[in-house]
Amino acid sequence: MTKKSRIAICAIFVILGVATVFVLTGNRGNVSNVNRIVGYSALYDETSINEACDVIEKKFAKDFEGCTLTELRYDEDVENRFAEEIEKYHKENNQELIVVLSAFDTDEKGGDGGFNPNDTYADWQWHLVKTADKKSWEIINWGY
Repeated sequence: MTKKSRIAICAIFVILGVATVFVLTGNRGNVSNVNRIVGYSALYDETSINEACDVIEKKFAKDFEGCTLTELRYDEDVENRFAEEIEKYHKENNQELIVVLSAFDTDEKGGDGGFNPNDTYADWQWHLVKTADKKSWEIINWGY
């Protein structure tokens, strides 16, 4: 194999690699500048709240095409707002529930077409429960 052939093959692999990255990361939800507001909680420590936020960001990046997540919030006000629901869920299911609020913007297409174009959605709820092994959070519901 000649030097020119090796260079051409390497160039092709580089181009394919770059194209693959663009295809795999393109048109996904944007979570690059999320403002996390993690305040006082009587139920969860900061680490646990941030772990829930990590799960939300991963889901948003994967499934909210054309949308930009701008804020995730869990603090005493959110906790108090959903206290009855959290307590009821725990009693009925013997699982920890956390409700995190978010805000996100949509692009000119309304994300994947399921949202209003060029709009901001505030107080979007994410309901997460601790997995059976109680080591991580999983999303069970989202929306208003």
